[in-house]
Amino acid sequence: MKSLALPVLIAGALLSPSSHAAQDDVDAVGQWLSNRAMQSALQDSGPGPRGSETEGTFRVIPLSELEAPEEVKQHFRAEMARSRAGVKRVAKGEIPSQPEMIASLPKVVRSNAELRGRLPSPPTNLQGSLLGVAELIGMEPSGALDGFSSTGLTRFFRLDGVGIVEFNEDNFRIPGTTIEVIAELQNAKVNHTPAQLERISDDQGRSRASLVWAGESKFYTLIATGEGDVQRKVEVLRQIAAAVKD
Repeated sequence: MKSLALPVLIAGALLSPSSHAAQDDVDAVGQWLSNRAMQSALQDSGPGPRGSETEGTFRVIPLSELEAPEEVKQHFRAEMARSRAGVKRVAKGEIPSQPEMIASLPKVVRSNAELRGRLPSPPTNLQGSLLGVAELIGMEPSGALDGFSSTGLTRFFRLDGVGIVEFNEDNFRIPGTTIEVIAELQNAKVNHTPAQLERISDDQGRSRASLVWAGESKFYTLIATGEGDVQRKVEVLRQIAAAVKD
């Protein structure tokens, strides 16, 4: 399996550059990620002990210890400032409507038996959470892909009063996998572990909240998108996350 380096938190940080300077930062982060992926692939294919022989890891590291160019670190410092500022306002059209989202989402729904043959561990049981009563729209593989197998799974739900909720799980214990998150970007807690919370809204009454954290063996991402107050979405995501167990 390929190594995964900062796959979700950096993806969130790449949204909506507001200037040419910001776009330059985004390009720099993208290039840095690409370089890391190439280095990992070379290490896996080289002589000597293979990284795939050891269990995968999840680490929370200070920005000062991140091996990255200064322009990449500056991008994350800007993300920290935006996170501390609270709800981010975005331009019209950046947050899609519910019909637009549903039209673009996968409609495939696989049985638990089939998923157990495709995933390194059984899919997370969501019956004890608010998603247990939500409408499952579809699902798709995520993380590192290897034929029909994948390290992760993304499920999409329609939850009354909230909108579309995306639940992604990725098993970071797979040999050769490395997930790292930046300590200073963790601004919330899920089951007493560090988490990253982001909130955005627009002038059309739409909003989106995301919550990212790690359990014992899986890295989780929850995203709620729809009409209405973003704080309501945050509360729902917190309730769902509190019920999630590896």
